[in-house]
Amino acid sequence: MKVLVVGGTADGRRLATQLFELGFDLIYSIAGIVRKAMVPCTSISGGFSQFGGLAKYVTAQNITHIVDATHPFAQKMSETIADVSEKLSIPAIRFHRQQWPKTEQDHWIEVLDWPEVIEQLPEQLSLFITAGQIEQTVIDALAKKAKQVLLRTAMPAKVELPENVLWLKAIGPFLLADETALLAEYKIDAIISKNSGGEATYAKIQAAAEAGIPVYQFKRPELRPLTYECDEQVGCVTLLQKFKMSLQHEV
Repeated sequence: MKVLVVGGTADGRRLATQLFELGFDLIYSIAGIVRKAMVPCTSISGGFSQFGGLAKYVTAQNITHIVDATHPFAQKMSETIADVSEKLSIPAIRFHRQQWPKTEQDHWIEVLDWPEVIEQLPEQLSLFITAGQIEQTVIDALAKKAKQVLLRTAMPAKVELPENVLWLKAIGPFLLADETALLAEYKIDAIISKNSGGEATYAKIQAAAEAGIPVYQFKRPELRPLTYECDEQVGCVTLLQKFKMSLQHEV
């Protein structure tokens, strides 16, 4: 049994580390655009195009099981994993953490795409965008409507920033006190976020709720269902252990 964990989140790194400590033969993959994967097992970075695609890599490496531990909004990669799993008849487990639950204190405007955000945003707001990399047309449209924009990403923005857009480099986890101070310092009127789930970036949601600030929250994309899905690490580990025991019994 050989497992490929396709990561990109802290959850993926923790899962790969635990599986390695449990004696699994595994490879951890990360896109490699933010930081190097800190895992004890064999790892690759830069995606699968360098190997001719995921299917070719899985075949060449004799992978028997795939774990999709990508970011919940990495729709393209999740769909590719589902395709390869079906094509090669290899079991795939989707491990995506739970979404953030909306509380009574939250003021969310749930959206599906950027056009919907731009249409609904009032003019002359001070915006805080924490939704990853965005396209030039989007940042231009937001800058035209907003008084000022604070754009926070882990890597430098890939677009030209209008004069009223300030870029801030930062990688979580973030603390509630720091996020509260940031909202006050930049006089933020609204946040644009993705419902990524997890604890690392939840502080901004808490800070917004406490300050009575609306959050334009992107809904997660609809993904093709897999036979095996879990939203907690223990469930994913248990599934893989059952697969391992089943293979051992066959031998």
